[in-house]
Amino acid sequence: MILIYLAAFIFLGTFVFFGANWISDKSIAEPLHDLALAAFGTLLGMGINSVISLRNRLCVCFLASTIYRGKHIRISAAYIFRINMDGEYLLVKGRNIDQFQPVGGVYKRLPDSSRLFQELEVLDDKCIPICDTTRQDLRVRVKGKYLHRFLQWFDSNNDREISHWREFCEELIRTHILDSNVFPHINYKFLHRNPLYIHHSAFYECPEILIHEVYELLPTEAQATALRALIQSEQPNSKFRWVSEDTIRRLGYLHDNTKPFAVAEHTISLFDKDFKIK
Repeated sequence: MILIYLAAFIFLGTFVFFGANWISDKSIAEPLHDLALAAFGTLLGMGINSVISLRNRLCVCFLASTIYRGKHIRISAAYIFRINMDGEYLLVKGRNIDQFQPVGGVYKRLPDSSRLFQELEVLDDKCIPICDTTRQDLRVRVKGKYLHRFLQWFDSNNDREISHWREFCEELIRTHILDSNVFPHINYKFLHRNPLYIHHSAFYECPEILIHEVYELLPTEAQATALRALIQSEQPNSKFRWVSEDTIRRLGYLHDNTKPFAVAEHTISLFDKDFKIK
């Protein structure tokens, strides 16, 4: 597709600037020139928009193929839910770190991805023990020289999990926070994906890329009623919290500067599509 675009762009550009010398009949040359100019302008605009939209990826892939070429970059590719009820947002207690965070978790790869992962020399996350729960998580280490191919594979949606029900079920249904009879299925919509960037993780002590796709729950009337009842049932020892956007942005600090619980930093991406962990 890119080659076709480049070929068309070069041909139309050449015709716009030199086409008048190719056709002697001006009654034919001028309309063709106008058409070529319009098409050339359209392709030029498409190219500029593509560069703007891909600038983060181009920058990251350049850094990965140079500075981090032979180094492993930790990648965590996850989806999270924005569950909003009357201005309060539902968070659950993290399984690996003592903090509250959005419902969701890392995607999983499927068995047919194994061949590609072997080609790209992908390694499991060395800081998270591998068990039945974490096996095939997209929480991995990839050498910088293979980052572009890994991201291409991820964006293709091939041989990886694309449903978002599993983590919702594991964190809210199987824990009996919500009733499976009221939530036999869910509707939700895609909101945004955070920018692609490389940062140094102080916790994991390595370069890291965090991919967070944010989805908003669209509850039925019965589900909305159950969520409002859940707000009323919250206790100090509950494994969930309903919190305001302000508390999330303050990472758990209240206005009196007390911090009864910690909120994961990436939770801010529920509201800010350009959020980056520093």
